[in-house]
Order: sequence, then C-alpha cells, then structure tokens
Amino acid sequence: MAEKEKDLQSKGQPKDQKDYYFGGIKEFNLEQIETEVLNESIYLDVFAGSDLRLKTQIRPIEGALSKVMQLGGVHFNWNPETSQAQRSGLESGLIAQEVAAVMPELVRKDQASGMLAVNYTKLTSYLVEAIKDLSTTVLEQEKRIRSLEDILSRQTLK
Repeated sequence: MAEKEKDLQSKGQPKDQKDYYFGGIKEFNLEQIETEVLNESIYLDVFAGSDLRLKTQIRPIEGALSKVMQLGGVHFNWNPETSQAQRSGLESGLIAQEVAAVMPELVRKDQASGMLAVNYTKLTSYLVEAIKDLSTTVLEQEKRIRSLEDILSRQTLK
C-alpha cells in the first residue's frame, strides 16, 4: 500500500477519496470545463475556499435586499453568433450588466472579447442576507399584526 493511501486511511478517508488542497487560488477556463462536463456527462462538485483563516477585513453585506431587488431573473436563448452557440434551448440567468451596476465584485470582463460573466456562486452571500432582511421584516409585521389583533379584540369585548 502506498504511503499516501496509508496516511489517508489513518485519517479515516477511503483510499479512493482524493486529498484536496484549498490554500491556493486558480483561474479556470470555465467554457472549457463546461464543454467537458456537458460532452462527457461528468458530475462536478465545486468547493470554494471559505475558511475564516483565509479572509481579512470581514464585514457584513449592507443593503443586500435592495441590491437583489434591482436584478431581474430572465429566460433566454444564446445568441447564435457567439461562442455560446453550441448551447441550445431555454436558459435562465441574470444580465451581467445589471449585476455589475449593483454588485461589481461579482462580474468579470473577458479581456479578449469584452464579454461579461457573473460569478453566480458568490451571489449566494447576497441572497442569504436578503432572505435574512425579509425574515426580519416578516417577524416585525407578525408582531405588529398580533398587537393590532389584541387591540381589536379588546375593543370588541367592550
């Protein structure tokens, strides 16, 4: 048994499970990966380094709900005159220019083509905060409704 396999098994990992390295950042050609995944029917799990120890200057996302409200989810078909032409059928997503206007850190511009791309994974943090904002609003409204119902109830008993 190879030394690495022994080490993995001693950590409770099966020998066929890969050891992962999360300490670096690497840019990937997403179009190539997507083509390979679609053409080879490969199931792909993506994990992003998110350990607290990797981060500095941490602060909450402010105004997430108002930013999310400025985005419009759309259905679309790819322009047949672009590199996405091999993809067919109805798609859903966002318009990168709209995302860039309110969340510029989620959008990248391809240097060669000038096309914009959205990092949908990082959009999740905005959605989490927007849901929390909505939940707070709902809880406040429920409390107010109960208070008003109590007032009405006391008035009808008189």
